Amino acid sequence: MAEPASHAIGRFDKSFLIHMIKDFFLVLLAVTVLEFALKAALVYYKFETRGQEQARAVAEDLAENIRAIMRNEGGPVAARTMYPILERNWDDLGYKIAISPSPVTVRSIEALFGFTPEGIPFGDWPDGRFREAEVEIAAETFCLTCHAEAEVGQVLGRVTVRDYLERDFAAWLDDVTLSAGLAVGKIVLHSILLFLILRARMEPLLRLRGTVAGLARAFGTLSERAEVRTADEFGALAHDLNLFLDRISRLIDELNAVLRRVVRVNDDIVSVQGALRGQVDRLVGGVRRLERDAMLSAKREPLLSQAWFDAIRGAVADLDAALARAGEAPQAAELVSDLSAVIANAEAQIAASQRLFEGLAGLGDETEALKGAIADMVRMEERMKLIIETGGTLVQRLRPDLAEAAPATLPEKRSVPV
Repeated sequence: MAEPASHAIGRFDKSFLIHMIKDFFLVLLAVTVLEFALKAALVYYKFETRGQEQARAVAEDLAENIRAIMRNEGGPVAARTMYPILERNWDDLGYKIAISPSPVTVRSIEALFGFTPEGIPFGDWPDGRFREAEVEIAAETFCLTCHAEAEVGQVLGRVTVRDYLERDFAAWLDDVTLSAGLAVGKIVLHSILLFLILRARMEPLLRLRGTVAGLARAFGTLSERAEVRTADEFGALAHDLNLFLDRISRLIDELNAVLRRVVRVNDDIVSVQGALRGQVDRLVGGVRRLERDAMLSAKREPLLSQAWFDAIRGAVADLDAALARAGEAPQAAELVSDLSAVIANAEAQIAASQRLFEGLAGLGDETEALKGAIADMVRMEERMKLIIETGGTLVQRLRPDLAEAAPATLPEKRSVPV
C-alpha cells in the first residue's frame, strides 16, 4: 500500500481537531437555520389554523376600545382624535383595521356635532393572503346621548380587521434579523470553547500519536512506550499499546534465542562436515591409489587370454592321450594333474582380480556421489547462514539493545574439493 503524502500527516490540531470544530460549527449553523425555518413554519401554521380566530379577537378588542371612547360625553370628538392612533398602533402589530359608521350614526353626529363622521376608511389595503373578521357595534343606553336617532340594540357601526400572512412573515423576519447576530456570536463562542476543551482532553491522544509515529519510522526501535496519564479511553489505549509492544518484544527475544540455537546447530554441522570431509578425502585418495596401482600392475603383468587357456587345455589333453598309449607313467600323470591345478588356480585368481577391479570402480563411484552430497550440504550451510544473518539484522533493527547478544557472524565458508 502506498504511503500517504507527508504533508497530509500533520499535527493533531491541524487535522482531526480542526475538522471537528468545523463540523461542529456547521452543525450549529444548520440547527440555527432549522430553528428559524421551524419558526417560519409555525408562523404559517398559526396563520392557517388560528388566523381567523386571532382576527376576530382583535376586532372584538377594537370594538371594546370604541365603546370605551363612546362612554365619554365627547365621544364623537374624542373618536376623531383616537381613531388615527388606533389605526397606527394596530398597523404596527400587523393588522389592518377599518371602522365604518352606520347611517343612523352619521345622521346623529351631523345633527348634534355638526360634522360627518368618517371612522377609519378601508383605504388602499394591500392584496395578499389574509384572514378577515367583522364585528358590529350595537347601541347601548349610554350611546343614545350622542346617537339621538338610534335605538338600543341598533347597529351603530362595524369594525373590520384583516390579518395578513405577509405581515406575519415580516414580523418573523424582524425577529430573525435581531436574533441571527446573537446566534452567530453564540455559535462562534461555542466553537471556541469546544476547541479549547478538545485541545485539553485530546492531548493524551497527541502524545500517543507521537509514540506511534516514532514506532512507524524506518529503523525505529520497539523500546519506546506510550505514557499513561489518564484513566479514560485514551489511557486504556496507551496501556494496550504498551502491552502489545511488550508482547512483540518477547516474541523478538524468543526469535533471537531461536537464532542463537540455529547458530549453534550450524556450528555443529560445520564441525561434523569438516570431519566428514577429511574422512571422505582420505577414503577417496585411498580408493584412487588402489585403482591406480591395480591398473599399473595389470599393465606390468598382463592377464592371460582365454585363447591361451584353451591352448593349455588342449596340450594337457594331448599329453594325457600320449601317456595312455605309452602305458602308465606316474610322473607324467602327476605333472598333468599339477598343470591342471595351476590352470584352475590362475583362472580363480583372474576372476577374483576382476571382481576386485569392479568393486573398486563401484566404490569410486560411491565416493564421488558422497562428495556431491557434501557439496550439497555446503550449499545448504550457505543458505542457513544467509537466513541467520537476515534474522539477526532484523532483530538488531527492532531491538538495538540486543545488538551485543545477537547471533554472531558465522565463520567463513571453507572450500570443499569437488
